[in-house]
Amino acid sequence: MPDPAPPRPTSRHKLLWTSTAYFGEGLPWSFLHQLATEFLTATGASNRAIASTSLFHLAVTLKFVWSPVVDLFGRKRQWVLRAQVVLAAGMALTALTLGKPALFWLGLALLSVVHATHDIACDGFYIQALDERDRALYSGVRNAGYQVARVVGSSALVYLAAQTSWELAFASAGGLMLLTAGASARILPHPAEQRSARGFTLAAFLGAYRSFFSQPGAARVLAFMLFYRLGDIMMFAMSKPMLRDIGVDTATRGLLNGAGLLTGVLGSLAGGAVISRHGLERCLVPMTYVQNLAIPLYAVLAATQPGTLGVTAVVLFESLCAGVGSAASAVFLMQRTSRSFSASHFAFATAVVSIGSTLSGYVSGPLDEALGHVTFFTVAFIASWPSLVLSHLVPKAPLAPSHAPPASSTDTRG
Repeated sequence: MPDPAPPRPTSRHKLLWTSTAYFGEGLPWSFLHQLATEFLTATGASNRAIASTSLFHLAVTLKFVWSPVVDLFGRKRQWVLRAQVVLAAGMALTALTLGKPALFWLGLALLSVVHATHDIACDGFYIQALDERDRALYSGVRNAGYQVARVVGSSALVYLAAQTSWELAFASAGGLMLLTAGASARILPHPAEQRSARGFTLAAFLGAYRSFFSQPGAARVLAFMLFYRLGDIMMFAMSKPMLRDIGVDTATRGLLNGAGLLTGVLGSLAGGAVISRHGLERCLVPMTYVQNLAIPLYAVLAATQPGTLGVTAVVLFESLCAGVGSAASAVFLMQRTSRSFSASHFAFATAVVSIGSTLSGYVSGPLDEALGHVTFFTVAFIASWPSLVLSHLVPKAPLAPSHAPPASSTDTRG
């Protein structure tokens, strides 16, 4: 006898599980890129070793390579839960490797792959479990949960390490992840699961990508994904050195970082709510302009070098605009995925965005040194112009159901 259909999740339930799921996505990222970096810094590791932690992001960039496996094998809900348990165990066991560099680095490398796989499943599950309106409405909640996890990893756990030991900090990270897994097991909904009728075959694996490229306006979509945050990332990469050079001290920059993070979350929440109410068709163009028209304000800061009040106003306003832009970006990426291949398509889309971000961030340092701050931020603004043009040209309606491959079954438990 089939299981009865579960009750429709309430708004409170959706808020709870989306924030919990994305706290679980953000904590491993913070573990790999913030907590581990702070540990290496505190223990006197070389700059090369510290910088090497950035290589763990390669797993996230390349996750699209194995993302169809998540779509074609099992249920995304189970992928999320099992990955969270493995991450919890791995994060806790890292505490036993702190005096063994080879094991420490090997463990982090393996965790980066599990972290990337969890990202695939979590994003695919989000798209599968929510309808179009709710995906927009809760996009800011996703970001808020993720950012809270980053604060826990970069601040609370580092403070714990300073007061006690690094072993306890790493073990506590694993404990928090285990608590997250336990909460997820209780509160994640059981959405209908759609799979390709072909099962796991090479044709089905490749079909996940083929179906993405066959969508209407695919070339414009890919170009927009690549260019959307190009100027914004360039600006962000050099914002801290510029603030330092105009006399903003370390303590003030730290306070601005925290305030900017909070303001960005508020912008993301507001952006998601507006898109949910008015639709991406009406919001994508103005939100793209809002995000990128804030970039020249950093050129103004570099040129005028105002006092703390002026700097604070610009930093918070730009963070708010960036949050609004991130909400529009997240909803756009989700709308270019089919539910049958939600994990594969979203992983591929975020990889395209990551490539653009990585390249623009990489060239920012040499460009800023060669051009000076004022000219560099002007160039960063010019780099955003392709996204402004493309925002008018890309398709803004969600993919039609007819574009998705046929489903072999509809399960009542995801």
